Amino acid sequence: MLLLDEPTASLDPAGTQRIEELCHELKRLYTIVIVTHNMQQAARVSDYTAFFYLGDLVEVGRTDELFTRPTEERTEAYITGRFG
Repeated sequence: MLLLDEPTASLDPAGTQRIEELCHELKRLYTIVIVTHNMQQAARVSDYTAFFYLGDLVEVGRTDELFTRPTEERTEAYITGRFG
């Protein structure tokens, strides 16, 4: 298991892309948990997403479903930029 906390923070776009490509390669062999505030990055690299708010787990599910059909109002508000 790899735990990555903001692995691309302060990187340029090329560095960010390389880290994301590496995550795609490694996820075949390892479970990877990434903490990020970058929703676009979460959508690109994850199969499942968990949304936390103020330390509480609000919602977890398949990334494609969570980003297109969230079941929790706070998740939808964050995804649509109404808070966060």
